[in-house]
Amino acid sequence: MSQRIELYSTELISISVPKTPLNCQLDGGHLVVEPHRNITDRVDCTEQEAIELMAASMLAAKAMYSVLGVEKVNYQEMGNWSLDTVQGAKLHIHIFGRHEQQRYQQRGASIRFLPANHLIYSQVYQSFNPTQISALSSAMLSIVKREPLSLLFSR
Repeated sequence: MSQRIELYSTELISISVPKTPLNCQLDGGHLVVEPHRNITDRVDCTEQEAIELMAASMLAAKAMYSVLGVEKVNYQEMGNWSLDTVQGAKLHIHIFGRHEQQRYQQRGASIRFLPANHLIYSQVYQSFNPTQISALSSAMLSIVKREPLSLLFSR
């Protein structure tokens, strides 16, 4: 995948499939939630950004449970790989699905990461296919209409 694919967006946040997954879709996949504004840490969020970041992480997880049948979802807020880049660190939350049967990860253990430029991310891990991407996006559009999420996003 040459670029990230946006699945859901509001004025403040977006949920996307990253261009390079840190967890293979065979193990449950990987989505990213991030604010549109360039924020380095959650302490810098406005009240509504904070609410929508939490709501978006819930929305992404609910879609993964519904569409992919994942057993568990892990949430990780990182950003260390971009500390020394020109753009610097930007707040984002990784949403990792976990299937009962794991191919590259170990069930019951934290997600394992290799160095940022490791070839496993670009040459081994598979991203979501077009059918999964469409289903995740459709599920999000449906799920967000129901409480409690319908109450959390500004319109």
